[in-house]
Amino acid sequence: MILKNKLTKETLNIPYSEFRKKFAKEIQDTFESYRKTQLNKYSWNFKDANSLEFNFYFQLQSNFNNFGISNWYIEKL
Repeated sequence: MILKNKLTKETLNIPYSEFRKKFAKEIQDTFESYRKTQLNKYSWNFKDANSLEFNFYFQLQSNFNNFGISNWYIEKL
């Protein structure tokens, strides 16, 4: 997984497990933003919280980059 800093252009090449540990706070904030947006649009479409979380992680790169407020973005999975 390759991450890039928007401000310094620094690049990180880390495995997914390390990404989950290092960016746990950012992932949680991004998921909350994603969840609020999706429930406002499609609340009838999600039968439980697991389907919402599955959809978030299925498109992790797009969701992390668009719903997050981090200086880092995922360049490549």
